[in-house]
Amino acid sequence: MRIGKFAVVGLIGLAITEILLFVLTDFFGIFYILSDLMALEVSVVNNFLIHERWTFGDREKKDSRIRRLIKYNLISLTGMVINAIFLFAFTEFLGIYYLISNILAAFIVFNWNYFVNIKKTWKYSKSFKISNLPKNPMVSIVIPTYNENENIRELVQEIFRVLDKGKMRGEIIVVDDNSPDGTWKTVKDMGKKFNVKLIKRKGKLGLSSATVEGFRKAEGHILGVMDADFSHPPEKILDILKPINENLTDISVGSRYVKGGKTKGWPFRRKVISKIAGMLAKPITGMKDPMSGFFFFRREVIKDIALKPEGYKIGLEIFVKGRHSRITEIPFTFSERRHGKSKLNLNEDINYLKHLIKLYWYKVNR
Repeated sequence: MRIGKFAVVGLIGLAITEILLFVLTDFFGIFYILSDLMALEVSVVNNFLIHERWTFGDREKKDSRIRRLIKYNLISLTGMVINAIFLFAFTEFLGIYYLISNILAAFIVFNWNYFVNIKKTWKYSKSFKISNLPKNPMVSIVIPTYNENENIRELVQEIFRVLDKGKMRGEIIVVDDNSPDGTWKTVKDMGKKFNVKLIKRKGKLGLSSATVEGFRKAEGHILGVMDADFSHPPEKILDILKPINENLTDISVGSRYVKGGKTKGWPFRRKVISKIAGMLAKPITGMKDPMSGFFFFRREVIKDIALKPEGYKIGLEIFVKGRHSRITEIPFTFSERRHGKSKLNLNEDINYLKHLIKLYWYKVNR
């Protein structure tokens, strides 16, 4: 746990500062302000060396050690100034007892030091060399289903019509959670005519886990995910695949919130919830529509990545954890389902928030 290591090193530095301050002042008779500055600098250098070997020992280091030390020093110095400002503000303007104010200020400075250092001093490098696709790549589209019998036959036919139009090889992997309406039976029957694989599970185990299971059985160079209810229009598949096929991006996402994208048939409340959910995820993805469930990506993106999604946003898990250098968002119109009822409910919203917390924690400790 990287942030925990950072905190431990900070405590070590505090202990060193206190000991040196006492020794330099009481035993060597150095003026306490000068002693404090000397002790702080020794502490900063000591902390830096421990971070180099322990906290951030696994990070690829592009700058020289001297440059990293200078950056760490400057960030630490700025943190001291911030600490003094907040200590004064909390005590003088808010009337908080100065010792409590110091604890609050120290917490703010700890976060400053940690997050600025992981951005500037020991920056995480997410540049992955992913080989170009073959001339005629195969695409595997994973479709999780539960009670989608009214949609699945028409959807499969439409997807293969689109792929044939684009002269692309493709397969569909339907992962069905033992639908009571017999969805899996329809899919099994369609496998006689189309390149469709069926994974029938014992019960309703969730969309994200179904998708991950589908990835394991997929054979394509490109993997994709879409809903079974026509909210993700099959006719947009080629547009979303294009930047991947041209080796311009690693992940291509159907986006409702870039220019040209929109939602159709949503009530105001659902639009607001979707926007808020997207805003919560934007800091860890940088995307305009991190909630999208309509996306394609190169197979290498999830190579050796432990996908452990909670809830229904498998895309968010891949956008955060995946081995990619670039994500491209392609506009599309999200429509309400043609048949059947939505599976979204309050429990799924709670699962999304739990999933989001885990992904933030993952980013913090990466």
